[in-house]
This record gives sequence, C-alpha cells and structure tokens, in this order.
Amino acid sequence: MSNEFEMTIIEHLDELRKRLIICIVFTLIFSSVAYVKSASIIELLKLPLGDIDLVFITPIEGFLTKLKVAVFGGMLLSSPVMFLQTLLFISPAMYKREKVFLFLSLPFIISLFFGGIYFCFSFILPTTLKFLMSFSNDSMQPMLSVNKYFSFVIMMTLSIGLIFELPLVMLLLSKFGIINYEMLAKKRKYAVLAIVVITAILTPTPDAFTLLAVSLPLVVLFELSLGLMYLNNKIIGKRRAKDEQDY
Repeated sequence: MSNEFEMTIIEHLDELRKRLIICIVFTLIFSSVAYVKSASIIELLKLPLGDIDLVFITPIEGFLTKLKVAVFGGMLLSSPVMFLQTLLFISPAMYKREKVFLFLSLPFIISLFFGGIYFCFSFILPTTLKFLMSFSNDSMQPMLSVNKYFSFVIMMTLSIGLIFELPLVMLLLSKFGIINYEMLAKKRKYAVLAIVVITAILTPTPDAFTLLAVSLPLVVLFELSLGLMYLNNKIIGKRRAKDEQDY
C-alpha cells in the first residue's frame, strides 16, 4: 500500500514537473519576442506615470530592466498556456462532468485575467501614481529609478490580474461542492474583510487610496460571484426536482 502511495506521489511530481517545464519554455520563447519589442513595452508601461522622467542609478540597471520587462511580456503572452497547464494538472482528480465544466471555463479565466490587467493599467495605476506623486513639493521632488518603477507596475498589474479571477474561482469551488452560497452569504462581512487583507498583501503599496481603489471593484466582483452561485444553485435545484418527478 505504501509503495502504491509512493508511486502516486512520484507520478504527481512528474506531472507537475512536466507542466512547469512547458510553462517555462513558453515563457522563455515569448520573453525573447518581448525583448525585441522591449523599448515599445517600456514606453507603454511608462504611460500611467505621465511626464515624469525615469533614471537608472547603476550601470547594469537599464539592461536588467529591459530583461524584467521582457519576462513580464513573456508571462502575459504565455499566460493562456499557464492557465491551460494548471487545469490539465488538476483535472485528473475530477469526474468527467467536472472536467468539462473546468475546461469550458478557460476562456473566462483568460478574459478575467486580462480584464484585471486592463482595469489596473487604465484606472488603478494612473490614479494611484497621480495620488502618490501629489506629495512632491519644493522640498521633495520625485526621482524614480527604472527598476523600482517597473517592479511596482509589474507587481501591481499581475496581482490585480490574478485577483480578478475571484468570481470564477468562487464559482468553480461552489460547483465542486467546496463552498456554497449560504455559507458565504452568512459570512459576507468576513469575506469583505478577507478581500481587503488579501489586497493589502498582494498590492505593492498598500496605502489607503490603493486599498480603496482595488478593494471596491473586488467587493463588486464578490457580490457578482454570490449572484452567480445563487443562480447556479437554483438551476441545480430545478434539475434535481425535475429528475425526481421523472423518476
């Protein structure tokens, strides 16, 4: 029995290694493509900052920043592959109907991720940077290094992209019976508190303005998720009632 269990663990580790290798290979390929266009990507990521100039304070910082931006671009371009590999890794533990539902959700997973990135880049980053830069005065003038700035932008963008997966994660967990609508509805205030805490952990600068800017859309997404879970429960309940009548 222990040998069978050990083999199962080894098989899972081999499967995980295979999925990770595929993700790394695609990330490297797309990062190479992004490096060729790194100048354009840098200009795009600098747009939320406005007219403020960036500097690099060590000889190697400019080169490392281009690499960082290229890897960021590679991660975005290869993210559909990463999501697919994640689903392929967890799918063997599911029933056939659950697998179908899981893989049908892939387009929505990708859409929510890029939707979060778009929302961050179009709204959160410009407003957050404008707020933070407003503290400059005659005694304090901003002089931002390219490394610090792009690290901030990349972490903020990826974090919010992943946070926007919340509705689908909740719906999937509900579909698989791990959580349910009634439980979350009763614990709504604790869920909102958890959203704020998670936002504070994942965002690079958890100041009050950023917390508010990120948390409010997430609370809306949470309520939307509850609505989807409620509708899902109603549909399942009607199907069960119909099956019992037919039986």
